[in-house]
Amino acid sequence: MSATHEIETVERIILAAGSSAASLAELTTELGLARIAPVLIEEILFRAEPAPDIEPTEVAVQITHGVETVDFVLKLQSGELIKAEQRPVGDVPLRIGYELTDLIAELFGPGAPRAVGARSTNFLRTTTSGSIPGPSELSDGFQAISAVVAGCGHRRPDLDQLASHYRTDKWGGLHWFTPLYERHLGEFRDRPVRILEIGVGGYNFDGGGGESLKMWKRYFHRGLVFGMDVFDKSFLDQQRLYTVRADQSKPEELAAVDDEYGPFDIIIDDGSHINGHVRTSLETLFPRLRSGGVYVIEDLWTTYAPGFGGQAQSPAAPGTTVSLLKNLLEGVQHEEQPHAGSYEPSYLERNVVGLHVYHNIAFLEKGVNAEGAVPAWVPRSLDDILHLADVNSAEDK
Repeated sequence: MSATHEIETVERIILAAGSSAASLAELTTELGLARIAPVLIEEILFRAEPAPDIEPTEVAVQITHGVETVDFVLKLQSGELIKAEQRPVGDVPLRIGYELTDLIAELFGPGAPRAVGARSTNFLRTTTSGSIPGPSELSDGFQAISAVVAGCGHRRPDLDQLASHYRTDKWGGLHWFTPLYERHLGEFRDRPVRILEIGVGGYNFDGGGGESLKMWKRYFHRGLVFGMDVFDKSFLDQQRLYTVRADQSKPEELAAVDDEYGPFDIIIDDGSHINGHVRTSLETLFPRLRSGGVYVIEDLWTTYAPGFGGQAQSPAAPGTTVSLLKNLLEGVQHEEQPHAGSYEPSYLERNVVGLHVYHNIAFLEKGVNAEGAVPAWVPRSLDDILHLADVNSAEDK
């Protein structure tokens, strides 16, 4: 299956999970159990807890749709990623069963997952030896089935927990961004969003980067996450997480990324941090961002770093990122500004409706910035207000 075809299939499943029962039933009939089940198993493997410190243990996951059932056996071994194999469950004594539409809703539906009644379980009803399970078998069984069930829904860990788990630098040490991300992106968490992060990390080191992409994939359980970098990061590609090679200093390459994978709801610039690149990316991609979306710029400190095209001076020099943000703040108020003659506001002035700047990070909200200026008849000074009050008082007499 091509990457584009896979993205389309996964997105259709996600959208159906948030639609009506009839729409979900129609999609499952069209795509079929054999095509959908592997998508769900891959998602479970990504979300499941790490394999606990137990003896090698198998957990069967059975997915049913009508009269059809597909069986997968998940293998848990201490210190290793959980692996799945599609095969008959045989005598595996730890089993979890789902109806197809229930599992789709649990993984990709909006809102909280069901507390009870979403699955069937078979916990050591029979054992490998046929006798009463011993303490070790019981303990390993408890931990194994719990680890798998943890991946069968969409629990909501905090973003700082996810940042620590995936070892990103967005929380702890260099930066403390995750509470701010939750403040400004939390409303998107239940939506089928598309996220683009410029800068995958790891430079050209073998196997380097991708930590924050995995964090976003886990946080936005209904989202598609795309990472853009000047280096090839295709080794990171997986379901709901895709990389593309492009240079953020080249508008035509930025536009090509959006043409193929956008439009995006959230764009995060954590790329080169070179001041000119930040401006180029914003001017190219913000017009393509969906209305209601958010554009994020990280690492504002490079404004003052000559090695990144900044200037070691305060206030920020023209052409730097902080200077750009100051101009955007002025632009939000463009309807109130005095202009000589005719004036045509820029795209950013007309479409940046909110600007939130913190230490080393900024959030830009996109919408229609055309509420209308305060009318000319509204007094422009305190003296005018007092004079108007006197006039009104005299008229009342």
